[in-house]
Amino acid sequence: MSEIQWQAPLCGGDGGNSCIQIGHTSTGTPILRETARPNELITTTHESLRYFIEAAKRGELDHLA
Repeated sequence: MSEIQWQAPLCGGDGGNSCIQIGHTSTGTPILRETARPNELITTTHESLRYFIEAAKRGELDHLA
């Protein structure tokens, strides 16, 4: 896999034990990971990631929290 450019992690209120990072490859493929498991990567498309973020903003994922 090509080199990944990671953004700063987004962490929950538990002292930094629940952190998610988003990044992208040199070709632009979005990638997600938990910082506690840096070798387990989730790749997706821009369209799917956009839909996921929009659904979260609308509250469609609130039942998971």
